[in-house]
Amino acid sequence: MILINKNQEPKEWTEYCSTPGVTYQSIPELVDALLKEQGYICAYCMRRIPTKDKIEGKLTSEDHRIEHIKCRENHEDLQLKYNNMLICCPGHIGEDEHCDRKKGNQEISFSPLDSAFINTLTYTSNGIIASSNPVYNEEINSILNLNTPFLVLNRKNMLKEVIQHINQTCKQKKNWNKTALKSILVKYQNKHKDGENQKYYPYCGIVVWFIQKKLNTL
Repeated sequence: MILINKNQEPKEWTEYCSTPGVTYQSIPELVDALLKEQGYICAYCMRRIPTKDKIEGKLTSEDHRIEHIKCRENHEDLQLKYNNMLICCPGHIGEDEHCDRKKGNQEISFSPLDSAFINTLTYTSNGIIASSNPVYNEEINSILNLNTPFLVLNRKNMLKEVIQHINQTCKQKKNWNKTALKSILVKYQNKHKDGENQKYYPYCGIVVWFIQKKLNTL
């Protein structure tokens, strides 16, 4: 995960919410705003979205899911609050449910909007995500299921590609230097131009963590 900075909600959503007695219903402008805000990656697993997953060999009918951090079932007063919304992947890569699909109406005690939470996150070179806070760590695994085999593999492969690139840039591992690492860090911390949109690289969280860790040793 990476820190998500919320923008101002789209005016179309403000107008929708101003209707007396209205309840939550996604509108295209809301989806578009959330996608742009998050750089077209899932708020939890960091996969590229929109995308469709297969369940029992068939593509799902959805290519994204709007997630309420505090679920609508238990927090009706927050169902229309833009600051309570994220956008996630369909949540069914491989055989395991994850992210919003796995979470459902369960409660989590952290948020990708909270920098203090993001600072508790670590990764292994094999692609496993963890938190130094035992409560958060349990929820990452049991509620969001972010260490499914495919997600772990994808994070591992992303990190492997970046390390190979660093080795090529610095000629060899022993010549890694701060200038090269800082340049790559900026690349993965920020959105990049992709067609008409500004996007983050998928699984960029593990790359940012790894490079920051290496910089601290130089």
